[in-house]
Amino acid sequence: MLLVAWESTGACNLSCSYCRASAEPVPSADELSTDEIKGLIREIAPLGAMLIISGGEPLLREDVFEVARYAADCGVRASLASNGTLITPEIVDRILLSGISRVSISLDGARAETNDATRGRGSFDLALRGMRALSGRVEFQINMTVTPGNVDELDPLLDLAEREGAAAVHIFFMVPTGRGRDVESISPEMQRSLLERIASEERSIEIRPTCAPQYGRLLVGKEKSHANSAGGCIAGIRFVFISRSGDVFPCGYFPVSVGNIRESSFSEIWSSSPLLNDLRERRLRGRCGSCGYIRMCGGCRARAYALTGDYLEEDPTCAWR
Repeated sequence: MLLVAWESTGACNLSCSYCRASAEPVPSADELSTDEIKGLIREIAPLGAMLIISGGEPLLREDVFEVARYAADCGVRASLASNGTLITPEIVDRILLSGISRVSISLDGARAETNDATRGRGSFDLALRGMRALSGRVEFQINMTVTPGNVDELDPLLDLAEREGAAAVHIFFMVPTGRGRDVESISPEMQRSLLERIASEERSIEIRPTCAPQYGRLLVGKEKSHANSAGGCIAGIRFVFISRSGDVFPCGYFPVSVGNIRESSFSEIWSSSPLLNDLRERRLRGRCGSCGYIRMCGGCRARAYALTGDYLEEDPTCAWR
């Protein structure tokens, strides 16, 4: 399945310290119109794509439910990536009517003190209210971004997710882009330790690392049955990011545009971009190029670009030798 993440708006009611989008309180002037995003949906529908409606905070976009409904009517599964603070029972009613199949809520700790330190005062309680409004009505997951300040809250967050009825927890390993360039990342050794912990978890919910392609090789070592589908950088292969102004990126953390849907069709960009073809061929350099897990892992291409300036270089944060 092709995953298409659409940055629906640059507006957000929060100001998270590591925000990829460097979101602001008001929308950007050049955001895609309703008709433009519907045109994209018509293009990706034959590709069997899923649309992830992201932001900023997508609930600040007035036509978000109209767009989601249009996607569903075109046979495109839609999900909503929200900070959760604006979700009320009335919003859940509209989510249901729009055909959105899953909502992800960003939460960076199991306590207000931890979460609010990066997302703003009161955001934990409001996100929890949003989860409880969704529970039993719309499937939801929790997205946690790992930083040195919250690594000790992984298990308590998983407990919270199970208790509140989440379907999954996706654990994001931060890539230094946007405001995240100014935030300390965890060390390669800590990343490896966390991935090993995640692989050993036995929970009633799905636990999936994101932006940590080394997870696949780790699961092979543990002889997990889903190893082949769990790891590997999918940027430009099974995932693409559309910015609020129509630029196409391999992923949201990879700030190199390969085209704009206002100037070329998505299909043309997707099939003919030299950069995307580089990512698919995986002619990588350094340790990643000589690694036996190049197809299963390949390193994080966005992180390689952010830290070396070359998206085909080795992933500097890989702790495996």
